[in-house]
Amino acid sequence: MEEELKEIQKIFRRLAKIKCCIETKNKSRDDRQTLLEFAKESCKDEAVRLWLRDNAESEIFSKLVEMFQFLKEKIDEEEKNNHSNEVDITFVAHGAIRDSMMPASCLLPLPTISDVVLYSPWNCYLEANAAYGIATGKLQPVHRVFYCSPGRGCKSPNEKHQPEDLPNEWNSMKKAGNQKIPNIVVSPLRKPKDGAWERIEFLEDKHGKPGRNRIIIPFILPSIDPEEDIPLPVVTLALSLVLMFSRFQVVLHLTICLGKLSRRMKLDENTLKQQYSCTIDYTGMTSSEKMLASTFSSIISAVKRFVWGAESNAEAQEGAHERLSKAFKAMFG
Repeated sequence: MEEELKEIQKIFRRLAKIKCCIETKNKSRDDRQTLLEFAKESCKDEAVRLWLRDNAESEIFSKLVEMFQFLKEKIDEEEKNNHSNEVDITFVAHGAIRDSMMPASCLLPLPTISDVVLYSPWNCYLEANAAYGIATGKLQPVHRVFYCSPGRGCKSPNEKHQPEDLPNEWNSMKKAGNQKIPNIVVSPLRKPKDGAWERIEFLEDKHGKPGRNRIIIPFILPSIDPEEDIPLPVVTLALSLVLMFSRFQVVLHLTICLGKLSRRMKLDENTLKQQYSCTIDYTGMTSSEKMLASTFSSIISAVKRFVWGAESNAEAQEGAHERLSKAFKAMFG
């Protein structure tokens, strides 16, 4: 029993050291090395471990940890807003898929991320309006609109870009389990200006920001080359490690393009269609006008209920006022 106690103490001391490394803002080389070693031990995917080994001298992983640690500190500051333990995080980045495959479960390295959700079919771009809908929770499967990406030389009309047998739900990596999916890579948003991010900010100003328990993270790493392709499992691993030392469990919503990294790539379309769905080249996904229109119909509906309550008794009026307040909070945070 004494030996077992010593082992437990050893584990706690190591976890305390990892926590300290994560929270340290100016990480030393030893701090970065400690994090890398712990990440390799926590990761089951050999391809991710290989990337960590090959990039042992790079600061990319520690920068990812710093970015997510900054986010966690911001969440901690908002404890007065009564965040629940379950938090929806929308990760906004540029993305693409490779022709190699991996198990979907590689995106869920630790229980701190309960699910990772993809929104567009494979081999499909994601437009900023749809990304805004994902971040706010407004986008529903019925709002999907597929089109031919302009300026790419495609001669197929928009209707040819509509995928066949499109599921009436989003692509959950938790449900996918060990099914094979393409390796996904992400890269940071471009600075000082990024067109996709500017569009999302415009929509936030016009139609409202994500509500409580919904957090949007733009992938901005000034010290990292915007052309750097980082495997998505590396990103989810960094987030998982940071969340180990918090009470939060996250559903990660990915607003990234899932088009081919290279046009010369050949995809196993049949396998991708079996896993979820796959589109022809040069397909983009946006949202219908009904997505944003639903915001205003919700306001009108709430106002009608409020007026109805006002014409009734005081108790009904108070209930209608509460429903109206909740409607506005849900829509505008």
